Amino acid sequence: MDILTLELFDVTVSEALREIQRALEDHPALPLRILLGGDEMLRHNIQRFLERQGRSAQPRPDGARWRIEVGGAPDLRLPLATPPVIPIPAPAPAPAAHALPKPILLTCSGLGRSPSAVGRRLLLGVLRELDPAVPWLTLALEGLELLDDSQALAVLEALQARGTQVRISRESQLFPTEGGPFEVMEDTHWQRLAGRGELQII
Repeated sequence: MDILTLELFDVTVSEALREIQRALEDHPALPLRILLGGDEMLRHNIQRFLERQGRSAQPRPDGARWRIEVGGAPDLRLPLATPPVIPIPAPAPAPAAHALPKPILLTCSGLGRSPSAVGRRLLLGVLRELDPAVPWLTLALEGLELLDDSQALAVLEALQARGTQVRISRESQLFPTEGGPFEVMEDTHWQRLAGRGELQII
């Protein structure tokens, strides 16, 4: 039986999930073999993603690395009766693949109209629970206030370390700077996505 092999070494979580999503869409019936390094967080996120896709995933250690065996999509067509007695029903449609999460524009430094400390804690809780497949997060307007909060800054740096890029809106900077821990983004990029409904705004 043919097996599609993906080698996902030295990639971020979001890059790995995009490659797997593309392989599942292009070859839904083929079993998949995913080869990884020893990154436990990457392996855990890949297993969760495959479970959401309804695919069986069997991780196996391979020395210092991991190998994940993924079963092909089940064949939903019904077998022909011999001899045929009744018309064969049409095959059930395959479930739609889960779309990858949209990038995020963060325009506030806290959630809701609650006192700032409570709203800030709730917002940081949301950021800690972001899906690792979110490709990037851009701070704009009041969202840039998070850069002055050491706890918020640690959360943002952790997001970037695991593969979700953190960026800063150029127009929103009070004192435009280059460099720093996060990349500066030209606003036309996220504005174009927002106009097409391809951006989540908080």
